Amino acid sequence: MKLLAATLAIPLAFVGWQWWGDHSLENALAPVASGVAGRTVEVDCQSFWGGLLDVQWREGEVRFSADGTPEPRLFLARSTCGRLRSFREQSRHPELDCLRTVDWDAADPLPFESPCYADAHRTIYAVLVLAHEAYHTTGVTDEAATNCYALQGMAWTALQLGAPRDEAELLARAMEALEPKQGSEYATAECRAGARLDLHPETAEFPTEATIVPPRGSTPRP
Repeated sequence: MKLLAATLAIPLAFVGWQWWGDHSLENALAPVASGVAGRTVEVDCQSFWGGLLDVQWREGEVRFSADGTPEPRLFLARSTCGRLRSFREQSRHPELDCLRTVDWDAADPLPFESPCYADAHRTIYAVLVLAHEAYHTTGVTDEAATNCYALQGMAWTALQLGAPRDEAELLARAMEALEPKQGSEYATAECRAGARLDLHPETAEFPTEATIVPPRGSTPRP
């Protein structure tokens, strides 16, 4: 019996440790998502076992009711939560160092086949997904519009996760370079300074304002 109890205690302790870690991260991410959305939003990180059994390919998700009302809750895949956890816990993010050397005026500043993309893309997309799903909780359903709003919220989101300002701005700049290369569902010609999806068309700055403010500072235009 003692051997059985000890054998059972190990997986139970592992499950408890996983739950505590996920719950702590969810509590840390919820205020960031709420700041992006301009409303109170909860965050659910996919569990360890859920990640093993999940056959869907998605980094995040927000559920909508039959009448189109979004839940004030967003789901993040385990890989996304893991990357956000690492980002929050590290004072330096060496995978992003290469972004400081990118020629942003080049025709394709961050090619998919480049070593810098290989190093940085997981962190870039994790920060984007958090902001992207937070925008869905506001009722924005069009993926390209949601993606553009999230892009403009990335610097603020990264700051809340502990990134220094210059790194936060580089994350947004990197995603600005990658956005046109995404599928037609997620990319749009309206995601630029002064265009329809610019959250702050009154300024020349894009995608990050000179003063980094919560990205819901201006109501998205339909």
